Amino acid sequence: MPRLDARCKVDLPVNIIYGNGGTNKEEKKARFLEVSLSGAYIDYKYPDPDKKIIGLRYELPKYGEFEILGKVIRGEKAGMATQFYNINRDAKLKLWDYIKENIVEGTICPYCGKDNGRKVKKCVVCGWNLDFNSPGYLVEHEKESFINRLTTRCKTFSLEDIFKVLNFVDVEILGIGKCWDINEEFVGSSRPMLEIFSMIRRVAPTELPVLITGESGTGKELTAMAIHERSLRKEGPFIPINCAAIPENLLETELFGYEKGAFTGASNNKMGKFEYAEGGTIFLDEIGELPIGLQSKILRFFEDKIVERIGSKGGKKLDVRIIAATSVDLKSAIVKGVFRKDLFYRLDAFRINLPALRERGDDKVILARYFLNKFCREMNVSKTFAKEAIDAIKNYDWPGNVREMINKIRSAIVMCSDTTITPSDLDLRIPTIDNAAAVSSLRDVRNTLEKQKLIEALNICSNNISKTAKVLGISRPSVYSLKKKYNI
Repeated sequence: MPRLDARCKVDLPVNIIYGNGGTNKEEKKARFLEVSLSGAYIDYKYPDPDKKIIGLRYELPKYGEFEILGKVIRGEKAGMATQFYNINRDAKLKLWDYIKENIVEGTICPYCGKDNGRKVKKCVVCGWNLDFNSPGYLVEHEKESFINRLTTRCKTFSLEDIFKVLNFVDVEILGIGKCWDINEEFVGSSRPMLEIFSMIRRVAPTELPVLITGESGTGKELTAMAIHERSLRKEGPFIPINCAAIPENLLETELFGYEKGAFTGASNNKMGKFEYAEGGTIFLDEIGELPIGLQSKILRFFEDKIVERIGSKGGKKLDVRIIAATSVDLKSAIVKGVFRKDLFYRLDAFRINLPALRERGDDKVILARYFLNKFCREMNVSKTFAKEAIDAIKNYDWPGNVREMINKIRSAIVMCSDTTITPSDLDLRIPTIDNAAAVSSLRDVRNTLEKQKLIEALNICSNNISKTAKVLGISRPSVYSLKKKYNI
């Protein structure tokens, strides 16, 4: 197999450094016999085969002294083959200039070592460009060989590793959606979340409607924004509207707008959210709360892309992508007759079901530490979690999901009088079940606690919905939904 980097014969002094530092550190003199950008062959038999990582200090004529890490990948009687690590761009460019000066111009390819029979600009065996003095040679070669390098490294990757790399490329390198608003709840590496990242990547470039399901506080709006930011509509507007937060008699005007004189008080024309979303995406949150009458107007938009203002004599054609979200079971709503079956199947072209925080495994701790570090920077303080707090975070059910975690950590930073945050600072009291036989399932336990906490919060806040939502770390529509769920 041809090498990915040109290698040349040299006779260059190098100091090999091994050991743990201090009195254990040893430094031996040796020589590079062959060198490339990715590694070298050294005339030195390494004495301890268990110690694979070594330091390499060398001086390039005209370019100065450099120190890098190496990994011994093969030991022989004549010497050892070493792979380079942590070589920075400046050191790499200077090493490349040194290699170019030492490549013997001839018919032997410095990549594959085969004889081309005559001097050529491109090896007839491995196909690599041999015109080393052409402008930008190194940059072009690294681009051409990138997939080969990545393939070599990925051979031992698990599926989770691959998802992590793809997500890192999206966010850190391509900068897709790289902002706090989009990614704050997407910290994690659990399998459920890695699958969500993959689904977002797949559906974003399409024009399919997306239905996002999941409990309150799991990040449905952030998921919708992530899809928009990765779509071909990313330069267009992203218009969110919560169908449960607006009174029914005002929701139609918010969605579709109205014409001047359509009703008493309509003194001017008003654009609806659909018109504002032209060329972009509209996000219909809690669409399960949409009145049945308005559902037919949404269905019409799916069929002909036309919206009609209240009082208008005709409709207007728009280019808008719909992403919807719900925390209720729409199939049950269909059975009850409060949600249209035909609208459900138009919305359900591609579904993303967000996992609750309690289902994200070790992501709970990763998220908690992420938010703690962020909020500490914002407040200019230094706090850490006690071991008991970490255990409590792992074992707590998090009924309010990520939103609840954010609020508890913010509060804990303020409440903690020491530098170490305890479970009591987080207000995390893990319930115990004295009589397990009396409880039929974990869902029963969760519902019981959820109802109890809701009643307590409503009493403390004198039934003020906004204050109750803030205390519980959930949205106002979620409070209404919970009150309805438990008939409070």
